[in-house]
Amino acid sequence: MIRLLASIPEQVRWFRANPWPYQRTLVTPRKDMASFLSVLLAVFPVDCGVASTDQVVFEPDSFLELLKARNLAIENYWTFCAEASSSEDVPMLLDAMLSDWIDFVFVPSPTSFAIYVDHDEFLTLYVPSSSALDHLSDQLKLGGFGFEDWYIRPSGGDGSWR
Repeated sequence: MIRLLASIPEQVRWFRANPWPYQRTLVTPRKDMASFLSVLLAVFPVDCGVASTDQVVFEPDSFLELLKARNLAIENYWTFCAEASSSEDVPMLLDAMLSDWIDFVFVPSPTSFAIYVDHDEFLTLYVPSSSALDHLSDQLKLGGFGFEDWYIRPSGGDGSWR
């Protein structure tokens, strides 16, 4: 089930204040999203996850369509928090949000990785250890996805995510 949340959950607040230091950034693979999400979620299986927006630049058509298909209405689609409450719903939520040029953070459960995405099409993956980063990088490279090694996202408790 996908649902809208009235407030930002604690795990998202915690991650925003304490992001893991291990990160890799790639250009959001819009044309190969299913394959990307399949590789990512095979490396780090999840039970559920929460996405919280920072900025919505354009009307989020894919996200609104996802809500409409579930008979959900949203008043303010410029700032929202959405939860995918099952492992089957996580790729649907991520696919819709990644397709809409939304700046957002995604924190799954179990918290084995986190994502920050911006409307400039950069997707940063965060993990808690260098070994997890190496494993994720290797698997994504095997899947045909490359990284922007020159890009390090400024992120931290000071709120500088962009």
